[in-house]
Amino acid sequence: MKPRRQPHTTVAAIPYRSTACRIGTHPTCAEASPLSPPVDIPVVYERCDCLCHSTPDRFACAGVEQ
Repeated sequence: MKPRRQPHTTVAAIPYRSTACRIGTHPTCAEASPLSPPVDIPVVYERCDCLCHSTPDRFACAGVEQ
């Protein structure tokens, strides 16, 4: 009997959005730039990918899809 093959699936990368950006408090988001991880702990920090962080005036971002 042939071994069963797993179906090939592709997972689309979902951009990370911080809690502050998800609930609409964009000016208080502190995750716009990546943090440097601790040296002795294997941790990866993700940068918030909200559109507000790419605009020069973060306070003007009101129409970001959540």
